Amino acid sequence: MNRITHTIIKMLIASLASTAIALLFNVESAITAGILAILSIKLTKTDSINLAIKRFVDALLALLLASLMFVLIDYSMAVFFLFTVVFITVSFLVKMDEGIVPSLVLANILLQHGSFDAGVLLNTFALIAIAITVALLLNVFYPVNSQKELRAYTLDIDALIKEDITLLEKSLRDEASYIRDHDPLKNRLKTILGEAMQVNKDILFDNDERYIDYLRMRRSQMKRLSRAHELVLRLDCHHKNASVIADYLKELITDIGYANKAEDQLKELRTMLKDFRENSNLPKTRSEFETRAVLYQILYELEAFLKDKIAFHESHPDFSKSMA
Repeated sequence: MNRITHTIIKMLIASLASTAIALLFNVESAITAGILAILSIKLTKTDSINLAIKRFVDALLALLLASLMFVLIDYSMAVFFLFTVVFITVSFLVKMDEGIVPSLVLANILLQHGSFDAGVLLNTFALIAIAITVALLLNVFYPVNSQKELRAYTLDIDALIKEDITLLEKSLRDEASYIRDHDPLKNRLKTILGEAMQVNKDILFDNDERYIDYLRMRRSQMKRLSRAHELVLRLDCHHKNASVIADYLKELITDIGYANKAEDQLKELRTMLKDFRENSNLPKTRSEFETRAVLYQILYELEAFLKDKIAFHESHPDFSKSMA
């Protein structure tokens, strides 16, 4: 099941459980507790905790402010409208606007009663307390395998990187740009990272961010590949070094994965660079000169590509073991 389906299930359970608890304790307007619980369900556990705190504080503020204004001025629609303006303004100022809608529902219950009654105030508070508590507990303890989802995302993004390197290899061999095929891969990577960030918020404990850091590293590498694709557009003529780089890329593809093979690949890349400098003939035309310069720039982008992976393993030295 996808995340939306899980959220719908949580909403149904939260609504039923909150209504049942409210009925059990003889809380009036028990169905309101169920509705408020639905509003308190979020996609991720981290968001749920933040929302619960903000809505609880905002609800307390609304009940106190509404009671005060109704008692001091009048129980009327005009005062409720004035309360709404003041309350919404304050909620935005203190950055608790997520609690505006449920808090206004509670204030309306006080208005409908028409006079101050401590019992009604306590009953109204009980509605939001039940709803928030049930929603929070359900969000936190609802079973989801976030680690498995994040691992799947890393595999997906590795496949994209391999596909993009393959396109770059073809570009150098065919002397043609495949940048149009590169753009969808870049957009897919962006989508994967966004989805993974949501999943990562479901890991409340022992989260060292290694999966997200891995995906961010791949995003940085994709930017290097993007610049390499753009450089291919500037190649004016064929050069034998382009085929050498293409051969290197074909070998590099097989090393894309969790293991730290970037250091060995970097040594090989630098050996190739040294060979180009020492054994290549001087360019005879301006076009050949510019083509060689572009090829060097592509190599520098690949060098940065590998350094991104090395830096990741320096931050997470046990990553490849943990993924075995």
